[in-house]
Amino acid sequence: MRIQFTMIEFRLSRTALRVDFSFVAVLALFFWLDTDGFGLTALAVCAAHEAAHLAVMLACGVTPECVTFYGAGIRIAAPETELRSTGVQAAVYSAGCVMNFLLAIALHFAGLPVAAAVSCFTGCFNLLPVGEFDGRRLLRLFVAAHARVENVDGIMFWCGVLSAVIFGAAAAVLGRGVSPTLLITAAYIVVMALRRV
Repeated sequence: MRIQFTMIEFRLSRTALRVDFSFVAVLALFFWLDTDGFGLTALAVCAAHEAAHLAVMLACGVTPECVTFYGAGIRIAAPETELRSTGVQAAVYSAGCVMNFLLAIALHFAGLPVAAAVSCFTGCFNLLPVGEFDGRRLLRLFVAAHARVENVDGIMFWCGVLSAVIFGAAAAVLGRGVSPTLLITAAYIVVMALRRV
């Protein structure tokens, strides 16, 4: 007998909505450890980021196949996006970060500097060219348009490694001590950067 704590799935038209057990566990842990209300701000900023991706997808006529809430965040699977023009792909992939930067400006002028910083950081973080981040997809579009096909994977790999080094250096310089969250994030960036896929 095999017991799995996987996910709950709902369907909304042609889109599957999945909630993985890891999402609930990470969210519960995050809010349990959150003592200053930072969790709600971070959650709202991330929700705005993903909502922007979805809005641009729908505006461009792309239907997401699946939206998965899991331990590392929210993953939107829309293979149909890759069949669209480079301009549509770039619009979809950049929408979340653009939303974060616009939201950061609005929050700053609303007198919420911490929330503005969280939104700005989220936008910058998602521009890293590693893993499943938007930056990787955007960079791949650019590299594929300007480099030979056989060089694309190598360029992507070295850009990921370089971004991991820069992120680590910036964290060391700007950080005021080493936190567990910073160590986990840095480890994640390094692992994602060293993956060849």
